[in-house]
Amino acid sequence: MERKDWLLQYGSLKEGLHHFDYHLDNDFFDSFEQDLVLNGHVNVLLNVYRSENYLQLDFKIEGTLGKECDVCLSELDYPIKGEASLHVKISDKEIEDEPDLIQVPTAEIELDLRQHLFDYTLLQLPMRIECKDSVNRKECDAELLSKLNQPEDDEKPANEDHPEWQKLKGIFKN
Repeated sequence: MERKDWLLQYGSLKEGLHHFDYHLDNDFFDSFEQDLVLNGHVNVLLNVYRSENYLQLDFKIEGTLGKECDVCLSELDYPIKGEASLHVKISDKEIEDEPDLIQVPTAEIELDLRQHLFDYTLLQLPMRIECKDSVNRKECDAELLSKLNQPEDDEKPANEDHPEWQKLKGIFKN
């Protein structure tokens, strides 16, 4: 069953394994103030193991994210695939902070997964993305690459002869 709501109602889950499907589309990514991804179509299969005071959430993530090439700034669709886990302790006692462990009070009955889905999806991206790695482009924009590879002119900048710059240069001579 595909879900559009991001709240996991774990309070009503019986102990054992449960499966949930999420589809993250452009509306989902647009709801965040970010410029990391332009768009996306990502499917997330969430397996939740529930016990009395504990939840284990295993995310399987697969889809594409729209990004800009880090070389030529062309828009491209980058394929992602990966897994992530989140452990939830249901307790009123304080626990030590750990990266993949969160605590919720015993009075809570739901967990908002929106930020976790966003973070785990973006963690599937590499540090550098180029057109050759994408689904819809094979090469960077040749015209832009030729402009990037042109040597800089050794001419003086246009504003170097401006009177204000001459006055500033005179400060160093004193």
